[in-house]
Amino acid sequence: MLPLAKTPAIVLFIALISVATFGFLKDVSGIPSGFMPNDKVMHALVFWALALSALQAWPGRIVVVSGLLACYGALIEVAQATFTSRFGDPLDFLADVAGIALALLLVKICPPAWFAGRSLPQC
Repeated sequence: MLPLAKTPAIVLFIALISVATFGFLKDVSGIPSGFMPNDKVMHALVFWALALSALQAWPGRIVVVSGLLACYGALIEVAQATFTSRFGDPLDFLADVAGIALALLLVKICPPAWFAGRSLPQC
């Protein structure tokens, strides 16, 4: 992931959250089970990517970004149980939070300039 200016970072986040929402709410009954890796791993990876892109779009807003993404994860599980043939799984929500936590760990390890779009130092 490269450092982005604010507008491209926001566009990337909107694109990622749109694709994620579609993927989480899509009926997956016709997709062979061997096609997708472990569901919990997918949830963690998606929320890792969402958190990193959101933190590039809104650097310095770690608590707000983390909280809103966690709420989004909970809402996705409720929406799956309510509006689709899928069911909401509390463990999926925990995987979402784990993905957010992994992104926060990466932010903590890497220099702040990496996420502010100023330079590309090595982590």
